[in-house]
Amino acid sequence: MFTKVQDWAIARFINSVNSNPEVYIPDRKEADARLDLIGRLVVVRAGLIGLILGLLLFGLAFFLYENPSASGFSDVQIILILTVLSSFATAFELLFIYRDALRTAARMASILGIPKEELETVDLEHSIPHWLIHAALGAPGFKATMFGIDPLAHIGKIGHVIRKALGKVRIVVSATMFKIILRRLWARLIGRVAVRAYSMLAALPFFIFLNMLGTRSMVRDMRSRLVGHELTPKLVDHAFPEGISNISSGLFHEVYEGLNEHIQTARFMHPNQIRFLMLLPDSPPGTPQRNEEEQRRGQRFLLALSCMSGDPTRRCRTLLKAIEQNLGQDEASLVRQEIDDAIHDLTPLTRPWL
Repeated sequence: MFTKVQDWAIARFINSVNSNPEVYIPDRKEADARLDLIGRLVVVRAGLIGLILGLLLFGLAFFLYENPSASGFSDVQIILILTVLSSFATAFELLFIYRDALRTAARMASILGIPKEELETVDLEHSIPHWLIHAALGAPGFKATMFGIDPLAHIGKIGHVIRKALGKVRIVVSATMFKIILRRLWARLIGRVAVRAYSMLAALPFFIFLNMLGTRSMVRDMRSRLVGHELTPKLVDHAFPEGISNISSGLFHEVYEGLNEHIQTARFMHPNQIRFLMLLPDSPPGTPQRNEEEQRRGQRFLLALSCMSGDPTRRCRTLLKAIEQNLGQDEASLVRQEIDDAIHDLTPLTRPWL
């Protein structure tokens, strides 16, 4: 099931790359304004599709509960009809949102000037289309061993068993059922009035907000993954002006071991982390011991890269808090702001880090 959805998503994305009207915008302010606009529009459309389908379901429920011509249906039959149609409506709603998000991602990629050949490369699990499709479908990142780092190294045997079992519940199905269950739970929590049609109307604003909030998070993640194509090499050059191939052994191990810990704590590898690891050379000769300056440089870079790698999980917040304490709150806030501006305002990195 998921493979078919992924194949459909890849075909949809590539078709959007070839057919979307957007062109590369070299002016960063103009490009940022265009990215902001299409990002807001996809969020609004997610809310509108939730509103339209919600009103259609409310109209159906109102007819079944209130219209005399539907008096022949029992309560069980009405609940069954509403559940089945609600399932189809929710599945269509999610399909519309995924399709719209992928089309928007293709438009963003064209505006940012990402080479077309890279957008059409789908034979690698960590290619740009796969990264964007994972973001659209709610999968955070890559979970296989890469560059000697195993994201799932610390989950244990029981964790592997649970993950394998959960993997059989595919994303679209689970998301659909989640929203259906929420709708039914809403009805149960309200009480008797909930078996009437009006409860669906009362719940409508909540689901519109849920659509818009989820889509906004999805768009921000896709934008981070796309901007990372250009930003990751610039961040590396900014953080290591001596050249990534010329960093000391202590700084190399500070960065590599810190990133390894972050990935294993998060239990997935974000595309921008993969981009950096592809640039990282083999370990230089010398002692892995690091001095205070190397620790500070490494931790500052790790904080910046983590800000480019999606919202931190609950487990990762402890690691990031420790880094921020070592750097100091003022420096940590500056780094966070610089990366946020670079992703969402396309502002270049100019403040010296040395």
